[in-house]
Amino acid sequence: MQAFVLTALLASGAFFFTGCSKDPVVTKSQHELMFDYLTSELGNKQWFLKAIYVNGVLQPLTDAQKKYYKTYTRSLSPAFSATFLDDDGNRGTARLLSQLQLKETITNGPLGGTVRDYIILELKEKSMDLEISNPPGYPTQIVREVYYAN
Repeated sequence: MQAFVLTALLASGAFFFTGCSKDPVVTKSQHELMFDYLTSELGNKQWFLKAIYVNGVLQPLTDAQKKYYKTYTRSLSPAFSATFLDDDGNRGTARLLSQLQLKETITNGPLGGTVRDYIILELKEKSMDLEISNPPGYPTQIVREVYYAN
């Protein structure tokens, strides 16, 4: 009986000290995970164009489009904000408004701030699939941009 009590005390003490020595597990929201995917946890991520669809039809990529990239760099505030730079020389700000919406504002364009409101079809660690109505108005074209990251 004494051996049983001694074993039980040792086991419970081991469980107690093991539990106390672990770091707390921090669970991220889906919005936070998607922002990590967009900018990487390190704060800077480059995306490369893989495909373009116009009104659901796959378009052949030009040589320039095959080299096209977009880089997102995490900002400290406001939440879920980044700066971006693309291969066309556009610079600006980006904001992951929700799990379904990414808003980019080009700040260095000749006409001032130009806003691009993307619908997020997919945003994962290595793949991003965005859709935009371009240009707004009649006739509307739905442009889908598919990207990959290394």
